[in-house]
Amino acid sequence: MGGMGELHRSVVAFFLLMLLLMSATMVQADSLGFGEVRQGERMHKELVASGMIYDDEVLTSYIDEVGQRMAAVSQDHRRMEYHFFVLDDAAINAMAFPGGYIYISRGLLAYLENESQLAAVLGHEVGHVSARHVARQQRAGRTGTVLSVVAGILTGSGAIYQVGQAYGQMLISGYGREMELEADALGAEYLARAGYDPNAMLQVLQVLKDQEMFSSQVEQRRPTYHGLYATHPRNDQRLHEVIRAGAANAGSDEYVEWVDDYLSRIDGLPWGDAAADGVVRAHRYYHGRLGIVIDFPEGWNVRDGATTLTAVPPHVSGAAMTVELQALEGDGGSPETFLTGHLGLGVTAGEAIEVDGMPAYLAVLQQEENQPRLRLAAVAFKDGRAFIFRGNNTEADFDVEFIEGFSETVGSFRHMRGGDRSAATATRVVLVEARPGDTFELLARRHRMGRDGADRLRLLNGRYPRGEPRAGDRIKVLR
Repeated sequence: MGGMGELHRSVVAFFLLMLLLMSATMVQADSLGFGEVRQGERMHKELVASGMIYDDEVLTSYIDEVGQRMAAVSQDHRRMEYHFFVLDDAAINAMAFPGGYIYISRGLLAYLENESQLAAVLGHEVGHVSARHVARQQRAGRTGTVLSVVAGILTGSGAIYQVGQAYGQMLISGYGREMELEADALGAEYLARAGYDPNAMLQVLQVLKDQEMFSSQVEQRRPTYHGLYATHPRNDQRLHEVIRAGAANAGSDEYVEWVDDYLSRIDGLPWGDAAADGVVRAHRYYHGRLGIVIDFPEGWNVRDGATTLTAVPPHVSGAAMTVELQALEGDGGSPETFLTGHLGLGVTAGEAIEVDGMPAYLAVLQQEENQPRLRLAAVAFKDGRAFIFRGNNTEADFDVEFIEGFSETVGSFRHMRGGDRSAATATRVVLVEARPGDTFELLARRHRMGRDGADRLRLLNGRYPRGEPRAGDRIKVLR
C-alpha cells in the first residue's frame, strides 16, 4: 500500500483539440502571443490540480521576486506577464510553459548556492519564452513533443518526477542546440541588466556537471535533468562566447543588492521524494507512489504494516480500523458490488458515496457468530485499485465515537494535493555552521548521512569532488 488521479478522457481530448487549434492561432497572432498565454494557462491549471506546485508562500514569493527582476529586463516584458513557481519535485529540473509560466523544482533549488545562480536558471527560462521557442517550433510543424507532454500532464500518466522529466527531455531537448545557446545568451544579458553576475550561468553549468559526475561515479546511474545546458560540454567555447556577448549587450556592469539571503530561504526545504511506500505523520498517512492521503482520528495509534494499515484508539481494547488494497479485475463493478460480491460481506445498511471524486460505498455489516458486535466497512475505487476500510468494535459505550471516527476516516481519503508531497518527505535541507576542524566526512557522520554522505555534502555545497568546508562556513546538510 499510483500516482495522480485521472481526468475524464473526453475532457483530455477536448483540451488537446483546443491546443491543436491554438497552434494555428499562435502562428497568426505572433505579435500578441495570445494563443501561447492561453496554452500556458491551461497547462498551469493542470499542474495545480495535480498537486505538482510546492505550497510554500514565502519561498514562492521569493522565487517570483527574483524571476520578475529577470522578466522586467527581457525583450518582451511590456507585452507579457510572467509567473514563477516551485515544483514539488525532487528532480534536478526547471522548465518554461508558453505564455510566461516558469517553474524550478525544489530538487534543483537544493543544489544552488546563491541568488545569482537562481537568477541564472530563471533567466535562461525567460530566454526560452522571450525568444518564442515553442511558437517557432510550432511554425516549423514540430508540435508533437508539446502535445505529447501536455497529454501526459492532463491524463496524469506518471508521477510528478516522470512528468517533469518528460517535459525536460522531450520539449526542451527538442529546442536544439541553437535555441539553447540563444537562451543562454539572453539569460546572460538579463542577468547583467538586472544587476547579477553573468558568470552565474557558468556556475549553474558547473552545478549540473558535478551532478552528472556524482551520478556516474557514486550512484552509478545516468543523470537525467532538464535541458538547461544539458547539451553543453564542460569547456564549451561557444557557451562562453554567447555568455560574454549577452553580458556585453546589456551595456551595464552595475550590481544590485540581492532580494534576500538565498541559503536562509531554502533552510528547511524538503529534500528527496515523498515516501513512496507510505509514511505516517502524526495521525495522517501519506503514500507517494499511490498518491493518497488518509486522516485517522487524533490520538489513535497508526501502524503501517507490509500489506495493511492499522489504527487503534487509545484506552479502548476492543476497537480497530484497517485499510487494505486490492487490484481490480476488469472494471471492478461498483464499490457496493465489490464489497458484497467479491468480498462476500453481508450488509445491514449501506450508502453509495463519493470521496474526493472517487466512487465509494460505506456500510454497516451484518452481525455474525464469533464476530465483533459492531462491524463497519467501506470500499473506494482509485486508479484500478480497491481501497478496503474495515472497522470492528466490541465495546458498546464506544459505538458512537467509533462510527464517527470510521466515517470521518473514510471521508478523509483523498488524492495528494499541493503541499502533501513535501509534508510526506522526511529529509530536509538544514543549514549548519562548520566548526574548526570539520570535514565533510565528519559532518556526514554527525548527521547520519550514510556511506556516500560526504560526497553528497560536497555536491550540495558546491565543493564536489574534493573540497572541504572552512570554519564558519554555512553548510547545507540533510537530516
